[in-house]
Amino acid sequence: MAQRNVVIICLSFLLFGLLLGSYIDLTRQLEGGFHGIFPVSDSPNLGKRFYPRQVQNAAQNISDQFQPIEFDPYSKWILYNRMTKTGSRTFVSTLVRTMKKHHTNIQEFLPTLTNKETMLVAEVSHHLLPFIVVGHHMHVNYTNYTLRQPLGISLVREPVERFLSDFYYIRYGDEQTPENLRNLSPETYNRTLEECVNAAINNVKKQGIGNPVASIGKFCGCQLNHEIVRFCGYDKRCNYDPEFALQQAKENLNDYIAIGLTEELPEFFAVLERLIPDLFEGLLQVYNENTAVQKTIRKSKTFSKRRPSDEFLAKLRSLAFREYDFYYYVRERFRHLQMELKLVR
Repeated sequence: MAQRNVVIICLSFLLFGLLLGSYIDLTRQLEGGFHGIFPVSDSPNLGKRFYPRQVQNAAQNISDQFQPIEFDPYSKWILYNRMTKTGSRTFVSTLVRTMKKHHTNIQEFLPTLTNKETMLVAEVSHHLLPFIVVGHHMHVNYTNYTLRQPLGISLVREPVERFLSDFYYIRYGDEQTPENLRNLSPETYNRTLEECVNAAINNVKKQGIGNPVASIGKFCGCQLNHEIVRFCGYDKRCNYDPEFALQQAKENLNDYIAIGLTEELPEFFAVLERLIPDLFEGLLQVYNENTAVQKTIRKSKTFSKRRPSDEFLAKLRSLAFREYDFYYYVRERFRHLQMELKLVR
């Protein structure tokens, strides 16, 4: 009996050792990658990450809230979280052609895969580093799955301008995209911009509850609050509690090393080059000079886009006050990051 117990104890220790070794190997892979093959630059800015200490009103000057913290420069698991109609095709076209020079893997996951959080985690967690994930994702806290949080990058766009572009894009497409991209019902497809927004507002008034901005997604086929919901993540409250969604989206920005502005794409490339040059060096040159990238820019212009009246634009901007809060908050972070990297004064 005693001999049997000794055998069981030995086997238990052996199994524990094997599991521990596997976990250590996985951790090293996620955190270290092939840093012997892909040397880390000696840039003094590599390894810094910038984020606000507190979440406050984005309309205020928040430059004094920022402080640099360290991120692991060897942890080259980059997540590019694409927001709809923010110049993401141009960004990816530039990224792909730059990464070929650096021998870095890029994998794009379609929205059908990323609808489920666990499926996304399973898909991206087994790749060797350096590795860049590209996709239209909801924010995920990978540490909940005992994984290291990837270094996030993204782009945001002026809220109403992004919404207008999306509204016409899903109906009329562009040179690369067919009409009625999301298979809208005839009723939704045929509504004008003004009609669908007014229908959403009237529906909320009639019901006596709800949020007009969230209701716009139902009546227009595209979201005005798209960026906040995506950055907020998979929490159910992200879809029905707008104030929670705003604050959670701001908090989740801490998982991103840089978020740029569509209106300032070259400046965003310059920031990425300065932050992690051994991965991103050459982005700006490829963007300015590569003929394929320039072709992508030309072909991604939305067809039949119509400018609403100034009065209606003011109405939309008034509805989207939280979206502007978020946008200005991101913009202030980006300005401060540029200053920290000595790209602007």
